[in-house]
Formats: sequence, structure tokens, C-alpha cells
Amino acid sequence: MSRVLVFVCALVLGASAGVGATSFDSVTFDDLVTQADVIFVGDVVDVHPYLLQTRERTIVKTRVTFRVDDPLYGTTSLVEVFDFLGGETAELGMRVEGMPAFAVGDHRLVFARRDRSINPIVGFTQGLMKVSRDASGVDRVLTLDGAQVARLSDFRSRVMGGLIQARKK
Repeated sequence: MSRVLVFVCALVLGASAGVGATSFDSVTFDDLVTQADVIFVGDVVDVHPYLLQTRERTIVKTRVTFRVDDPLYGTTSLVEVFDFLGGETAELGMRVEGMPAFAVGDHRLVFARRDRSINPIVGFTQGLMKVSRDASGVDRVLTLDGAQVARLSDFRSRVMGGLIQARKK
């Protein structure tokens, strides 16, 4: 099993050797809105890594389940589930540089695509934001690094306005 882990690590490192890390283009707010199939505020309720046998090898993926608290676009479901490349099981670990990490209880604003990919979040991590209540009881939207973006109520208005503008084009 350690040979598989070494192979996967070499594969991931070899794929990123030319760039030094996972890289992606910056996206604007309009890009987030127009590229997302689904936009919602929700809580992570389950994080489940699992093994997947491909034609070439066994890989690790992580299934993240969200309870949708505030469906903003593209969903009426109470639950949204997305799969991400990488994770760790008892048998195998696989890490993708820059892949967002999730923990049960995370409260997030999510801009995601439903097509199959290594990461369904628009802009790799740019379409995943924290939602945190401040001392005065106002929900704030923050980047994953903790920089404040806006109040959640303002963000809702921007999302709806962005969707209206995108549909006019």
C-alpha cells in the first residue's frame, strides 16, 4: 500500500512541478455568479473520504454534504453533495495543493458547478466563503483567509442583481 501512496504523491508533485502549486485564474463577482450552477448558504454536515478505482489506479475523493439554509440560486434541495479530489482514508492518502478543506459545522457561502471535476467550487476556492456572525449579531461573508467581504444580506442582493444582469446579456 505504501507503493500506491508514493506513486500518488509523485503523480501530484510531478503534475505541479512546473507551476510550484495549484494555480487558477482570478474570478470576478460576476464570474462567480454566471459560472455557478448552484449558489447557497449552508452548513457542512458530513465529510466522507472514499476510495475510487479508476482504469489506471485507486484514487481518494472526499464527499462533502451541506445542509442548505439559504438557497440563493439553482437549488430547492435541503441538501447539496459535492465530491472533491483528494482526502485520506485508512488505506490511502492523497493531497491536492490548495484544495479547500471542510469540517462538520463549517457555515459557508457556496458558488459551485454540478459538472464532474476535481473541485466543483467556482474559481477553485474563490467561490467558497465563510459566513460568520459578528458580536452585533450580523452575519458577515469572509474569504477563507478571513478577510471581510460584505454583510450576508448585502451579498444576497448582489447575487440576485448579478443573476438579473447575467440573464439580460
